[in-house]
Amino acid sequence: MRVLFTAVPIYGHLLPLLPLAEAVAAAGHEAAVAVPPSMAHLVGELPVWPGGPEPAELLAENDQRTNGADMADPRDIFPVASFFAGTRVDLAFDTILGTARAFDADVIVADEYDAAGPMVAATLGLPLVQHAIGLPVAPPPLSPAMEALLAPRYAQRGLARPSRVALVDPWPPALHSPGWSPPADRLPIRARPYAGPTPGQPPDLPPSTPGRPQVLVTLGTVLLDLGMLDTLVDAVATLGDVDVLALVPPGCTRPQTGARGNVRFVGFTPMAQLLATGVTAVVAAGGAGTVLAAMSHGIPMVLCPKGAEKPINAQRVAAAAGIVVDDPARAGAAVRTVLTDVSYRAGAQRVGEQIRHTPDAGRVWSALRDRLRPRPPVPDAAVGRLVSSTTRGSAVRDN
Repeated sequence: MRVLFTAVPIYGHLLPLLPLAEAVAAAGHEAAVAVPPSMAHLVGELPVWPGGPEPAELLAENDQRTNGADMADPRDIFPVASFFAGTRVDLAFDTILGTARAFDADVIVADEYDAAGPMVAATLGLPLVQHAIGLPVAPPPLSPAMEALLAPRYAQRGLARPSRVALVDPWPPALHSPGWSPPADRLPIRARPYAGPTPGQPPDLPPSTPGRPQVLVTLGTVLLDLGMLDTLVDAVATLGDVDVLALVPPGCTRPQTGARGNVRFVGFTPMAQLLATGVTAVVAAGGAGTVLAAMSHGIPMVLCPKGAEKPINAQRVAAAAGIVVDDPARAGAAVRTVLTDVSYRAGAQRVGEQIRHTPDAGRVWSALRDRLRPRPPVPDAAVGRLVSSTTRGSAVRDN
């Protein structure tokens, strides 16, 4: 079986798909990932195929289409919907369609926000598997806004929206909303923090000082707000008796050493390596990858959400194992609370235990393969017996 993985070209959308792609390859099938060249280094040994324009090109085009509207402004969902369901589709569809044909794909696995992959599946009549990235498409207005943009694009191509085989979901029940009811086609998968293209490589990062908590401060890979990062770092570093490890977003630069002696800045580093340094609390903006990584290690969080689905993620973490602040300057006091109040770590460990008991990617691929396997044809003899039985039944009823 040949499985093509497609994702919006953003780190947080691509990385969650890699465990399943690796499981496909490990099971002896062929897996390929469609991404722009600048992201090829993230997928390790998996084959890389053309996946459309670079993120910067997509963002520039989307800025033109939306008159430079702020995609982080929760009051206006259109720029985000336009990026996912308009700009991305218009600029990437033809490339990904060519990739699927050249790769001779049997199945498309697309991140849940990727609208190009499902359209390719519809064009070629291929089974579609969607892979959740965040909580159910959020914020709530995003889904209808995307649908309004996608409907005419499907109509222009004479296509019907494809039905999916399954939704692969890494979010544990504890982080879903109260009253959440899982879709009938949901396949839970164990969240796995990204370890880099060479898993197991020793992290070249400072270990925590014995007796001192190490706090990771990160805005993820999308929010490029160094001012906000510095405010969060300063708020936490002011506590004095903690070490701060601060992750600088990709594409941003700054000195490796902060003004305070207990601060160390690092460039993009796989989350698994960061957490291996003995992190005892995570301060973040609330992106899905960071939340799931911290929770999988049973680490409490302080979240200052900004943009897209982050406020909803933060709300769910606060209900389980963390604190939400609306001002980065308040992060220090919140960190002190999650470090001293044992209930936060206990809550995070409960979520982590739930994640650890979720099926791993290998088991999920086995379940998917069963759903994708074509039904065996009914032998001619069996068809004859069925027809004969039906005829006899009809005769009895007629009499």
